[in-house]
Amino acid sequence: MKLGYYIAKRLSLSKQHSFTKTITTLAIAAISLSVCVVILAFGILLGFKKEIREKVQGYAGDINITRYQLAKGSETNNFNIDTSFLKQLNTEPYLISAYPFINKAGIIKSDSTLEGIVLKGFPGDYDFSFYQKHLKRGKLPVYTDSIDSYDILLSEYTATIMGVDTGARLNLYFIDNSDVRQRRPKVVGIFNTGLQEFDKQFGVAHLRMLQRVIGQDYTIAGGYEIKVKNFGKVDEAIASITPFLDYNYAVQSIKELYPTIFQWLDLVDTNVIVIIALMLIVAIINIITVLLILIIERIPMIGLLKSMGSPTRQVMSIFNWQGMFILLGGLLLGNGIALGAAFLQNTYKLISLPADTYYMDAVPFYLPIQYLLLINIGALAACYLCTYIPVRMISKITPAQSIRFR
Repeated sequence: MKLGYYIAKRLSLSKQHSFTKTITTLAIAAISLSVCVVILAFGILLGFKKEIREKVQGYAGDINITRYQLAKGSETNNFNIDTSFLKQLNTEPYLISAYPFINKAGIIKSDSTLEGIVLKGFPGDYDFSFYQKHLKRGKLPVYTDSIDSYDILLSEYTATIMGVDTGARLNLYFIDNSDVRQRRPKVVGIFNTGLQEFDKQFGVAHLRMLQRVIGQDYTIAGGYEIKVKNFGKVDEAIASITPFLDYNYAVQSIKELYPTIFQWLDLVDTNVIVIIALMLIVAIINIITVLLILIIERIPMIGLLKSMGSPTRQVMSIFNWQGMFILLGGLLLGNGIALGAAFLQNTYKLISLPADTYYMDAVPFYLPIQYLLLINIGALAACYLCTYIPVRMISKITPAQSIRFR
């Protein structure tokens, strides 16, 4: 066993109460706090971005294909569905699905209230897992591609404004110039995604119902909603899709459709990076300060070892090992506290948030294992390299100086 490791182990892990033991414990606590804050800050950032992005994706997919129009609005220019193009998209390896949809603005009326709404029509094979996750009451509608359905989903916000619940029937009016078309849909489910700006505006209906409102057949769509397997490669997916379409069509990612939301998330990135940098600096200062204190306290021991012929490098290794023990202890404790707190938060939602401001009702946490390893390896490497700063002063200590040091 190496002498430096053996002495460092005895000094750091000894059960006897001493100044060294006390200062080592304090250092471990300080470093664990820094690591804990870094893990929580990074995990909350990723969880926040993941939650918001998944909600926007649930409403609009990853990519929308629509016809160009002169004015922006909730409704899009309609066109005939190209079934061969949809089949081709659904066979592409980088895509999960592609569905036609229609956005149609209307007015819903209950016994005492009128409210504007945009109904988004989906086909029978649409994946409603997003709405299933956020369903508060009732059930999901069952749509087919052979029979018109008048079952709709309303947001909890709209249902509250209208004073209705599941099972209620509403008067629904679509106004097109001087033509007014009325329907009597049934509310089968009520959802709440937390994205108030979307919940206030949208509801879900059957594509066939909206197609019959617009025209006389079932070949009309307002756009295609596409979901990709890897959101990080959405721009490459757009580049692959665009050549199959003519100049009349716009292919846009949700980043382009809702730039304000994603710019806001980018600002959050900056704040968390500053926090992580500050906590790393605190951890480095802690380890340097502690090693300086330990070296000053052990100057007589350093002089004795040198007088007995121990080379400077061997003496330095004692404090390098002590620094490593402190760092590993801090990392283990910090990881344990952070991951334990994250588990409790994700399970019991101990810290809540105002949903109308943050688009979610509780603080989220999401940290893939690769990011957790990167944080720990990065913190360990940065702090360990900085241990050489105080340890270098050992080379300047001579046995004669150590004898006079009391």
